[in-house]
Amino acid sequence: MPQASAHASDATCHLRRLVDFAEPRPDDTCLDLGCGASDVLGPWVHRVTSADAASLPEGPFTLITASLTPTLDADPVDLLRRLLGVCAGRLVIADVVRTRAGDSGRVERVRDPARTTTRSFDELVDLVRQAGGATRRLDVFTIERPVEPWLAKAGGCEDLRAELTAELDGGPKTGARPRLIGRELWFTQSWAYVAAEPISGERAEAAPPRR
Repeated sequence: MPQASAHASDATCHLRRLVDFAEPRPDDTCLDLGCGASDVLGPWVHRVTSADAASLPEGPFTLITASLTPTLDADPVDLLRRLLGVCAGRLVIADVVRTRAGDSGRVERVRDPARTTTRSFDELVDLVRQAGGATRRLDVFTIERPVEPWLAKAGGCEDLRAELTAELDGGPKTGARPRLIGRELWFTQSWAYVAAEPISGERAEAAPPRR
């Protein structure tokens, strides 16, 4: 499994890495679902459409970027099938994944209650298989980022801050690997990118040539 590490002041740095991984082309017609990649992909492609899981456009799209961060009513296999159904090129899944040391999934759930689960890298790949897709490329890496801006977006989460601080003093492992850089508390997220495509025979019709 490929591994890499990156320092970042904000998780948006992963979007620059996503552009490199997705290999956008000037004639790509793109769909972005939950990644927030529209702005970074826009200069590299013909067109980017942002969507949500409840109202996917018909397509076809030659490049799809998607986060499977689930909500209480989400069926990830069904969502992937629908994405593969409008895919005439490649589908790139980008999501935070669970680590083995401690319950990093719990950290994500406390910060964002809509995240009902955090999957492992292998589970993401298996979802692609269940949905009828073929995995072509993989990337797993870590992002180290300051705790305070991350928690601020969720309204504080004092209990989670206390857990991360307690781990520094030998408390239970959270899976977030907190440490102090200067006097600032930082933590680590693990991310995975999975590049997939529809299995031959199930692929959407190719997009018409750009005029």
